[in-house]
Amino acid sequence: MSSSHDIAYLRKKRRGIRREIARVRWWRQLLGSRRNLTIAALSHATEAQTDLDATWEALAADAPTQGELAAAIWPDHHRPTPASVEDIGTLDNRLGVYEARLSDNLEAITHEMIDAMSQAHTEAPHAT
Repeated sequence: MSSSHDIAYLRKKRRGIRREIARVRWWRQLLGSRRNLTIAALSHATEAQTDLDATWEALAADAPTQGELAAAIWPDHHRPTPASVEDIGTLDNRLGVYEARLSDNLEAITHEMIDAMSQAHTEAPHAT
């Protein structure tokens, strides 16, 4: 295989790994958000914790109520438990290990591509 084919192959492989890393990071962000929502539900953050003046101000401004917000965030009426937080943490840890592995692969492919590009440059005829 020629150097230009090697470089094209490595670029394609590198793009694929970068896409997969982005996908993993997106899932980890979603898991982090779900963890935060679960902790909020466990700590009863959806219960009204405002004073009467703030409540009237919110009503006058047609702001969504705590119940409306909770229904939008937890439409399935899922009852979070401390085990839910642990399960999310476990999934996030597994994704973190996978992300680290992908990052190592990306670094290795990048070095391989740089070496191939260097070799192609030294093999190319130079105009003098």
